[in-house]
Amino acid sequence: MAFLLWIQDTSLSTWLRESDWALFALLIVHTMGMGLLTGVSIVVALRVYGVAKQLPLPQISRFAPVMLCGLITAIVSGVFLVVSYPAKALTNPLFYIKLLVIAAAVVTTRRLLAKAVANTDDAISGTGKSAALMSIALWALGIAAGKFLAYTNTMLLVY
Repeated sequence: MAFLLWIQDTSLSTWLRESDWALFALLIVHTMGMGLLTGVSIVVALRVYGVAKQLPLPQISRFAPVMLCGLITAIVSGVFLVVSYPAKALTNPLFYIKLLVIAAAVVTTRRLLAKAVANTDDAISGTGKSAALMSIALWALGIAAGKFLAYTNTMLLVY
């Protein structure tokens, strides 16, 4: 608790909480970053699954910089969101579940992307298709966990 209190009492944390616009701006930026990351990841998964066959599998590697931009944006804004209300996030088990699910989704998407880029015959095995469905499910679960964080906290601030 002392660590949470220390973070909560920093000038950055106080400013983020008390500013008229900072927290809302962070939420918007975080949503945009997650949207880029998740949206492009789902496009990759759908293509690996077999949707939009006119797009050659190796060409989806062009989406990697967009996913990286979304990932970096989501991580940086997420850290600032945690700093604004550290006890709210860091005492909620759902926060850690969200992080684990999103990490699994990122790893799965990265493997799908590597499999697609290495593919020369434009066909993916059943295992690849199963991984694509798993990726979509992980992203959906990660987003749901993130949304539920707003309603499941037991502690907002440390006193």
